[in-house]
Amino acid sequence: MRRRLVALALGLLSVACSTRNYTHYLIEPTPEPHPVFEEEEGALVRPLAFGSTTAMKVRWNDGQVITEVEIPMLASGQRIVIEHSQANAPVEALPATRLVPPKPSLADKSLVEAYRERGLRVKEDAPEISLSQARTLMETALKEGNYQLGLEWCELALARYPSHPEFMRAKGSILYLMGEREKAIEVYEAVEEIESTAEVRQMLEKLRKGQ
Repeated sequence: MRRRLVALALGLLSVACSTRNYTHYLIEPTPEPHPVFEEEEGALVRPLAFGSTTAMKVRWNDGQVITEVEIPMLASGQRIVIEHSQANAPVEALPATRLVPPKPSLADKSLVEAYRERGLRVKEDAPEISLSQARTLMETALKEGNYQLGLEWCELALARYPSHPEFMRAKGSILYLMGEREKAIEVYEAVEEIESTAEVRQMLEKLRKGQ
């Protein structure tokens, strides 16, 4: 009698399992999908032209080598593998730039937040850069009399933070040291519109008088 009851219970359990899918045993009751994820009637499943106009930009910056690749979003779902290596490879590559933007650290977080809080523009497409390290490298180059290298470090910072007053003032000063008086005036006037200082106003007056 006991065996018959066990067999009957197993039979009822198997019938119940056959009428309910596996998800019922993971989440019960079955959750209702959020309206945001529901397709509207007549909406396109893939409104973007995959593989022709849609691309995903991937960046890699380890402080020594920077790589930036745009990968097309393919509807067929191919797997794309990017091998990042400094070793020689048969794949043709673009020539590397001499300077690599230093990788941001925790020390740069407050600097970037302060910049953004002022409503100043950030070029999100430009490579990330450590403002603190870029400033140190720029100042070191200037102390050594290498104005060209100092200007390059300055330009790397301004590529992502084009309205940074400190680097804009530095750029104006470097251009003046390199004999580019008119360009220096142009940069000084631009930074004065963002943040006015007595030093820059005096420098502008001096340059406009041709001194």
